[in-house]
Amino acid sequence: MKNVVNKLKRIGIYIRNKIVRHKKIKKPKVFMTILAKNEADIIEYQLRYHKNMGIDGFIVTDHNSSDGTREIFEKYKKIGWVKEIIDETGSDFIQSKLVDRMIKVAKNKYNADWIINADADEFWCCNGNNIKEILAKSYSNVIYADIYNVYPEDEKCFFNNDKLIVNHQNIDDEHIKKLSPYSIYAKQIHKVIHRADGYISIYDGNHSVDMKMKSTCEAKDIYICHYSLRGFEHFKRKMLNGGAVINSSKELPENTAQHWRYFYDLFVNKGADYSDEYKKVIGSDNVEYFEVKNVFRTSTQVKDFFIKD
Repeated sequence: MKNVVNKLKRIGIYIRNKIVRHKKIKKPKVFMTILAKNEADIIEYQLRYHKNMGIDGFIVTDHNSSDGTREIFEKYKKIGWVKEIIDETGSDFIQSKLVDRMIKVAKNKYNADWIINADADEFWCCNGNNIKEILAKSYSNVIYADIYNVYPEDEKCFFNNDKLIVNHQNIDDEHIKKLSPYSIYAKQIHKVIHRADGYISIYDGNHSVDMKMKSTCEAKDIYICHYSLRGFEHFKRKMLNGGAVINSSKELPENTAQHWRYFYDLFVNKGADYSDEYKKVIGSDNVEYFEVKNVFRTSTQVKDFFIKD
C-alpha cells in the first residue's frame, strides 16, 4: 500500500510540474543565507567561493560564535558582500526559524529572485562555474540539489579533499557494521534552491520548502560538496559543541539532530574514545575497499578554485 501511495504521489508531482511553469528570470538576483557558529576555519573560503559563483549578496546569522567567525562576517560586510549580519544570542537552536528570518530579509529588503540557504560547510558547485546562468533557464520555483559528504583525507587544508561519497549503496553489510551509525557514508537528503516570490516556509536542514504554486525539478548541473568533517580536532569540537547546543534547547523535538545527541552522550556521559569513534565515522580502515567498490567520485571544482585564486 505504501508503494502505491508513493507512486501516486510521484505521478501527482510530475503532472503538477508539467502544468505549473514559472516565467524565466533572465538576469536573476541570487542571494545566499548562511547560519554559522564557530566556523572561522572555513567561512571566509565559503564567502569567496560563492561570490565567484555568482552570488549577489549574503544574509548571515552568527549564533554566539567565539572563534572569530563574527569578525570575518564584518570584514566582508565592509566590502559589500555580506549585506546583513544578524546576531542570534538565544540558547535555543530552531534552524528553520533562523533561516526563515534571513530569507525574508533577502526577499523583502534586497529583492532577491533566487535564494540558496547554505550551511557554512557546504560548497555549491555547478557546470560552468556560474550558478546564475543555470537559474536563469529554470521554469521551476524549487530546485533540488544532491549533497555529497567529502572524505577528510587532508586534515590541514580542507579544500584539497576531493573524494565525494556518491555510492554509499555499494558498501556491503559487513563493512556497514564497522562504521558508526552516524558515519559520513549515510545517504544525504537533497537541499533546495528556491525563488523568493511565492515563498511560504523553509524546513529544518533546508531539505524542503513550502511555496505558492510549487513547481519542482532536480538539478542536473548543480551539486553540493559537504565538508562536514575537517579532521579529528574539528570532529571533537563539532560534536561536543553541537551536542551541548541541542541538549540545552527546550523547543526542539527529540528526533532533531540525533547525530549530535548521540556523540554528545557517547563522549560526555559514556566516556568513549574519540579517536576510535572518529575512525568509524570516516571509515579510515576501509578506504581501500571503498575505492574498489567505487564509493567515491572525484570532484576538484572547489580545490581548483582555491589553487588558482
